[in-house]
Amino acid sequence: MRQIQCMLSHSFATLSVLVILSLTLFPSPAHATMQLFCRGLDHRGNEYKAEYVDGVFRRIVFQRQDAPPVTSDLRYDKVNNQGQPIYRGAFLGAADVVLIDLSGGDVRPGSQVSISVDGQWNRQRGTCGVN
Repeated sequence: MRQIQCMLSHSFATLSVLVILSLTLFPSPAHATMQLFCRGLDHRGNEYKAEYVDGVFRRIVFQRQDAPPVTSDLRYDKVNNQGQPIYRGAFLGAADVVLIDLSGGDVRPGSQVSISVDGQWNRQRGTCGVN
């Protein structure tokens, strides 16, 4: 009987160590942050970068020639008739900014977005990647 108790105790200790190691080495995907950047060219040919974090487009950073970058914070608006999520923001507090998630909400590397600033659509769609 004592031998069985000793074996069970050793097995439980080994299992506990394995569980702790697996939780340390392989954290739960629920806690992992998914971050992508979708880069393209706006209607003037200037680069933009839309930031996608944890399932939501958060902002677009517009690079401008001879001027500092402009950041447009985005908010989710609705889904269009094609099932594509639409986000809205403002450019320098005045012009409307629209981002359409062309993936239909399944954003991953290689997905694309389309951007409009004050009704002027991008010259080149943004393609998403990890940097």
